[in-house]
Amino acid sequence: MDKLVAIRSGLDGHQAQMLKLNLEGQGIPAFLANEHTGSMNFMSSTDLFVRAKDWRAAEKALSAIELMPGRSGPIDPDGEEHSCNHCGSHRVHPFVGEIPTIVPFVRIQADTGGKWFHCLECDSYFNDGRKRFAGLPIALAWSGVMAAVALGLIVLINWLKYL
Repeated sequence: MDKLVAIRSGLDGHQAQMLKLNLEGQGIPAFLANEHTGSMNFMSSTDLFVRAKDWRAAEKALSAIELMPGRSGPIDPDGEEHSCNHCGSHRVHPFVGEIPTIVPFVRIQADTGGKWFHCLECDSYFNDGRKRFAGLPIALAWSGVMAAVALGLIVLINWLKYL
C-alpha cells in the first residue's frame, strides 16, 4: 500500500518542484528523489514519486501539464548542449527577433541563423556565434553625436556672448 512508484523521472529541479506542488495542491502526497542535490546542481536529475495507491489520480492530474524539455536543447558545434553565459542554465532556446539593449536607438536584429539564444531562467539574450568587431560603427556614431552636441554648445555660448 505504501510502496512508492516513480511517476516522472529525469526532471530538472524546478520542473520536479512544480509537479510536486501541483500534486500536493490536489491532495496527492508526492516525494522527490535527489530533491536537494537536483536543485543545487543543474547536471543532476530528480525523480517524482507517489504512493502506488495514488498513481492513477496523480497520472490524471499530471496528464494536462506540459513541461519544457529538460536537457534536449540546442547543441553547439562541439556536441555539447548550449548553456546560458550569465547563469549557466541549459534552459535556452534559439531566438529570432529584436533583442533589447540598454543603448538608446540601437536595435539588434537576431536572424534565423541560430546564433542568438534566449535563457528562460534569467531572461537574458546572448550570441553564441563567432564574435566579430561590431563596436566601431557604434563608437563612430556616438562620437559624431557628441561632437555635434559640443559644437552646438560652443556656437550657443559664443552667440550668447555677443547679445
